[in-house]
Amino acid sequence: MKLIKIAAAALISLSSFAAQAGLLYIDSPYADQVVANSNDFKFGKSMAALPSGQMYNIGGNLKANQDAVLDLDFVFLGKEAGWNNKFTSGALTNLITTGGGGSFSYSQYFAAGALIPFTFTTGGAVLPPSVSNGSNNDGDHWVSFAIALDTTFKGIKYDAILFFDDTGGYNDDDNHDDLIIGLNVKTVPESSAFLLMLMGLAGLFAARRMKS
Repeated sequence: MKLIKIAAAALISLSSFAAQAGLLYIDSPYADQVVANSNDFKFGKSMAALPSGQMYNIGGNLKANQDAVLDLDFVFLGKEAGWNNKFTSGALTNLITTGGGGSFSYSQYFAAGALIPFTFTTGGAVLPPSVSNGSNNDGDHWVSFAIALDTTFKGIKYDAILFFDDTGGYNDDDNHDDLIIGLNVKTVPESSAFLLMLMGLAGLFAARRMKS
């Protein structure tokens, strides 16, 4: 019985790792580009926060890659904004601001191809003052965000990083560092799937014992 429990735990752990791969993708008409050197990640104009040659996509939208209940974990990574910008996702109480930082998480069911719901809003005198996932802009005329998948920020791994530009074509500084959000995603397994997995393992070991 102890051997069954150990094997089940190992199998569950391995399946959990496998399930996280490719949970998100970028739907975009624009090609990825190297993160511009004009970005300032709080400690001078340095790209040290990201891997060398890091690419991101400006104008694309973030979507779920499979049918699943996803646990979304958002965290404030940095900002270079004089305005009090904010990031929201899910319930209106789920927000991160440049003034207060913060983090939040929640779980929701997504069909494959569904948009991950979030909105960036600027506190500056810009119209329109916000941009939502699903209606992103290329960054030339309006506020926009950039997306990088499966990368690190200051050495910490994220499934996605979101970079906000709060000025767009108004006094455009050609960077996306006004509010930076990290996102980690994992599937929330159904109890029935775990039960079937354990039953299968039990049957496998029972058959093995009968042969010996």
